Amino acid sequence: MENKRLYKISFIFIVCCILIYAGDVLFWCHLPIRIKDSGLTLTFNSMIDHLLHGKFDVDPDIVGKEGFLRDGHVYAYWGIFPALLRLPVIFLPNGLHIDVTRLSCVIAAIFMFLINLKSLKYVTANTTPASSWVRKSLLFAIAFSGVQICFLRPSLYQEVCLWALVFGMMFVHWSLRACLDTKQIPKALIWMSVASVGALLTRVSMGIGTYGAECLLGIVVLWRHLNNISKSSKETVHQQRYQYVIAAAILIVGILLTAGINFERWGNPFTFANYNLYLYNAEYPDRIARTARYGLFNIQRIPFGLIYFFFPLWAVRNGNHLIFQNLFTHLLDAVELPPSSFFLTDGVFLLFGAIFIYSLLNRSAKCRSTDVRIFSCSIILGLAVPAVLMLMAISMNYRYRAEFYPLIMFLGFMGISCVSVGEFNKKWLKTLCITLVVIGIIFSNAILIIYNLSQHGPALELITDGIPNYYLSRFRHII
Repeated sequence: MENKRLYKISFIFIVCCILIYAGDVLFWCHLPIRIKDSGLTLTFNSMIDHLLHGKFDVDPDIVGKEGFLRDGHVYAYWGIFPALLRLPVIFLPNGLHIDVTRLSCVIAAIFMFLINLKSLKYVTANTTPASSWVRKSLLFAIAFSGVQICFLRPSLYQEVCLWALVFGMMFVHWSLRACLDTKQIPKALIWMSVASVGALLTRVSMGIGTYGAECLLGIVVLWRHLNNISKSSKETVHQQRYQYVIAAAILIVGILLTAGINFERWGNPFTFANYNLYLYNAEYPDRIARTARYGLFNIQRIPFGLIYFFFPLWAVRNGNHLIFQNLFTHLLDAVELPPSSFFLTDGVFLLFGAIFIYSLLNRSAKCRSTDVRIFSCSIILGLAVPAVLMLMAISMNYRYRAEFYPLIMFLGFMGISCVSVGEFNKKWLKTLCITLVVIGIIFSNAILIIYNLSQHGPALELITDGIPNYYLSRFRHII
């Protein structure tokens, strides 16, 4: 009877969350599907239409200045997965003009929530009575803050980020299983490969991280497998090898697909985007010279990257200039609104991530296993790559936060697994955790609101009268 009651409550909670995500996206635009003659959000319609005809370019009138002009054709640099989602739509009457961007964003948000919910359930499966509060408080954090809320702005840019995050969270889920239960490693590697290919075909920077993490983990697993052959039955060894081969084959197929797409777009299988061909350069001619001098990624940008993503002091004014404007303008193409911080939106997962790292360094009971330590470090190193790349990127954009989330969520979930079994019992932890959950929910939704009010593009051109005045004018414009 009690189980039925809990099931009913859980079902109602999930349905409410789904309605909230749909409402967040559709509140700003009213309809999940609309008919349009042209516009950037039809780019993936054009992409799938051209792919079906064996071409890799897109309609220049649709992609506009976000395109790249090469040999008389205009290309988009986004991955093809969102275009593949349009495959059923393209065959409908007037399918080329059916804009499903908002609907796609809602579906991605729902998938991401369900995956993270499953991850939370997995890492808290053996929760002690004294730590029962962990699952309840983290349930609200997952549902109403951080990665689940901050990207609910319906646009083509966010659609790509949301689907990349779906694959990123899928990768994290199976990484947790691989690290916490070594018996699941062969199966986990297959699903991690699927997630990695999906990420690579959606958002390359996300895919680089998942590929890197799985390759590092795969090397460790292979070494462990070879050392333990004598301890396992022949049947077990053959089955594991078969699963490892499948995982490797999936990764190779993803690489070959991506290389083929890159070659067709840029003439080089190792080029993911050629910004010398970017049509927006005509509007910002200084960008070509900056890219040539400092590159798309430069270690000199890391200090400002840390400020942008963690300490939003960049938006503070000092007289007629932003406080760091003179220090970093020569290094960056653009700094995008809104100001935000992972400490405000994802503080509780950063806390649990710190607990996990502390546990690793101190060899606590859960993390004493050599396998858990090595497997976890392999995943961490791989998933850190996209985050570091974003710290060095030539533009600081709000949506680039997406690259940090697989790392943050993996560390957080691993920390939750330590706390839920009673390995980090501190009197202050429960109070601090609940406080951070509340702060995360408040700031995630507040930042989503101002993100929806924000315009894309360099912030320096938009906030000459200050951040408060800018958002007041935007709010008046909307109402």
